Amino acid sequence: MKTKLSIILTISLCATCFAACSNRSVTPAASTAIDAESNLAVLGVSEDMGKSYIDSFVFFGESTTYHLKSRGVLSGGKNTGQVLGNESGTAILDADTVSTQVIYPETGETMTFCEAIRLMRPKYLFMSFGLNGAATKIKRGEDYFKGCYRTLIEKVREVSPDTKIILGSCYPVAENMDMSRYTITLDELNGAIATLNGWTAELCAEVDARYLNLCEVLTDEQGRLRLEYQVGDGHHLNVTAYMKILEYIRTHGYK
Repeated sequence: MKTKLSIILTISLCATCFAACSNRSVTPAASTAIDAESNLAVLGVSEDMGKSYIDSFVFFGESTTYHLKSRGVLSGGKNTGQVLGNESGTAILDADTVSTQVIYPETGETMTFCEAIRLMRPKYLFMSFGLNGAATKIKRGEDYFKGCYRTLIEKVREVSPDTKIILGSCYPVAENMDMSRYTITLDELNGAIATLNGWTAELCAEVDARYLNLCEVLTDEQGRLRLEYQVGDGHHLNVTAYMKILEYIRTHGYK
């Protein structure tokens, strides 16, 4: 009798473990389910804040943020002074981002990002990081990723204490993305990006910043960037996408 009971218990435990392992092995999907109801730092729907609201922003981040300039969608077109970056047009989030060299729009001289912010003192600063080194950042962990952002935010507040800081979601990649230089699948990459976006939203609540879930307007039902919003490489965005992004920023205003 004891032997039969032991067999039954063993089978039951094995079945339970198998079910649990099966649940954990599901391929990660990029979720956009970050909203103002679950996190008060997330900017929810507001009245349309208008063009003057967008004009009060300075933008800094990876190439998908810098291309707000090259796509000519801000005031001043391709000569806008609202986007900070170096000649490569991109930045990477790490412990040294505060010292990233950027071109100061008014003079064309090169200085650190924080020096530029100290001179510009923008009303709103929008920053977005994630795709560059996404897989590496996941491996380094939540504390490292948040710590890099936290240092950046603290330095900005030292040099421009009245600037309101908004962190935007990193965008997923589309199905035509060239994954040959990655060791993970496209959906795993998008899953990593979704995880980083979740950490970013959490950090905003921790440091009294605000989060914009821009993925809502660019992502398809599979958690991928919609094909109609990319320029052919599965990653960089076209003018239509940036118009959607600016509309989202205006209608999810910082109150």
